[in-house]
Amino acid sequence: MTFRVLTGLFGHESNAFSILPTTRENFQNYLLAFGDDVPAAIEGAQIEPTGTEQAAKDHGWDLVRTVVAWATPSGPISRDAWETGSSAIYDAARTQGPFDGVLINLHGAMASIDYNDAEGELLKGLREIIGPDVPVTITLDLHANVTTLMTEHTDIMCAYRTYPHIDQVATSKRAAAVLDRTMRGEVKPYVFTARRDTIEGLDDGRTTTDNPMTTLLARADKLEAENDGVLLVSIHAGFTPADLEEAGPTVCVTGDGNHARYKAIAEDYMDYVWETRHFDSNTYLSVDETISEIHRMMADGPGKGPIVVADFSDNPGSGAYGDSTFLLKGLLDAGIQNACFGTICDAGAAAELIKAGEGNQVTVMLGGKSDPTFGAPIEISGTVTKITNGTYVALGPRWKGVTHNMGPTAILKSGGMEIVVVSNRLQLTEIEAFTHADIDPSTHDIVIVKSMQHFRAAFQLIAREVLICDAGALSSKDIAKLTFTKLRRPIFPIDLD
Repeated sequence: MTFRVLTGLFGHESNAFSILPTTRENFQNYLLAFGDDVPAAIEGAQIEPTGTEQAAKDHGWDLVRTVVAWATPSGPISRDAWETGSSAIYDAARTQGPFDGVLINLHGAMASIDYNDAEGELLKGLREIIGPDVPVTITLDLHANVTTLMTEHTDIMCAYRTYPHIDQVATSKRAAAVLDRTMRGEVKPYVFTARRDTIEGLDDGRTTTDNPMTTLLARADKLEAENDGVLLVSIHAGFTPADLEEAGPTVCVTGDGNHARYKAIAEDYMDYVWETRHFDSNTYLSVDETISEIHRMMADGPGKGPIVVADFSDNPGSGAYGDSTFLLKGLLDAGIQNACFGTICDAGAAAELIKAGEGNQVTVMLGGKSDPTFGAPIEISGTVTKITNGTYVALGPRWKGVTHNMGPTAILKSGGMEIVVVSNRLQLTEIEAFTHADIDPSTHDIVIVKSMQHFRAAFQLIAREVLICDAGALSSKDIAKLTFTKLRRPIFPIDLD
């Protein structure tokens, strides 16, 4: 029997405290395709829809493709962006059925200007169209904020198990395997969700060190292998800058049948999340502390591999603006040499540099245009050494095969620093963000990336040392400054110890 499966990707990680809107154009700048155009749009890309396509081939499904839509994290998505993604899914659900199953790739922390729990609303609307009996499967980022509404309208839930995320394809295939068994009548899945009064935990989901997250993931692997009734265990660290009542870590168990023992497993795992809530494997340095550490390590001499510095608090991948100047100014004032900095998002400055042309001297006001609270524009003089269109194909583990578009881009060499000035916000996770502009980070003593954790997938391999700088931009570790209005209270770490 050939099963007919509705599928799509509609993903965004929405920072409730960002003043930057997320429009349809932002999706177009990253990934947006519809219907039969989807396979060509994702060809070679190691993302969730690729896993769905592979699973469909393996299981002999007939796929009804709706949309693939992804954008860099920023503020809640606009009405036009919401209509773009939701309408593509709803219209296909209404007109191209009936369906034996659904497999939708979501993030789990998307908000729109109308819906704080956008994915819950999306699933609710889809369920109203297809009815109660069609099994709905979703994949999630492990930074999902899983809500009651999402749980109610989902039969199978499957999250990434890596951070940096490098298992998108595998995640879709794991979910698809359970969906196929469901459509064949072998299992009757049911999702159970557990949470506690915390918005942080599981070491933010990092899987590059031994920590509570990797401990629970190992337990989940063993449980799934040994307990036939436990179909999937999804462990989510949550997404902190979401002004949502149910934001925070969750454990979701997809069990074979509506049995209390699966709920007990989820609650037991969440007990461990609560008990280990204080664990954090990062050491967060101020700008001054970061520079001191650089000087200390460089005293041993140059040429020993790059010191990779993560500009943690200005990570566009968590919705920060990508144009904070706190760290850049500190490094320039300290006279740091043989360094490359990626990136500063400033379309106006990029245009000035491009107009000046390669090889020419120029002075610009750089950065700090989104919100000077997080670092005002700085006057900087230097030489334009390279101009590009900002486009490259990612080769690293995180976004392998995906084309990234940083927009019109210029390299400004000022003192000992090569600065990648871009027009589109993008978390720097790939070495190609530098090499496409003839900058080889492996030959530099200092490499600065605006990222929290994803950079490790590509840059840890070349790093002499990794430093995490919390310069105090929008995504600072200090979340007490965020003005939550909808989050349940009291909650750790804002109110509870």
